[in-house]
Amino acid sequence: MSKKRLRCAGRVLVACVLFSLQVVVLAADENRQYNVRAFSKVESCYALNRAVNSAKEEDDWSALYGFSLYTMGYLTAINRLAHDTYDIGGRKNTKTLMVWLEQYCAENPDDSYDRALHHLIAEIYPHRTAVAPQ
Repeated sequence: MSKKRLRCAGRVLVACVLFSLQVVVLAADENRQYNVRAFSKVESCYALNRAVNSAKEEDDWSALYGFSLYTMGYLTAINRLAHDTYDIGGRKNTKTLMVWLEQYCAENPDDSYDRALHHLIAEIYPHRTAVAPQ
């Protein structure tokens, strides 16, 4: 293959990758709907409230641990896909973020956990770390 054809093929490949990244960033269909992938134990604020109570009253942290793992995966995905974002949490540690979610869910028990995460992201986005530390 000639150098000219290789350059052209390379440009087409780059264009395809950039176009596919744009589609990923939108992350919803034309009606702004998307599927939430969560197991039933982390679907609602009500379930988080129960997990917090179970941890405090019965020293059973398993359900709360499930929420923590799900949340960290969610935040990692934001770090991977959000523009100019190295760490969406900025200087906040995992415990601080989980406490924020616990407070939100205590005030909004009928919300989905996905909605709580959405509100968390809106709250912390302006304070995110945009680039990796040197």
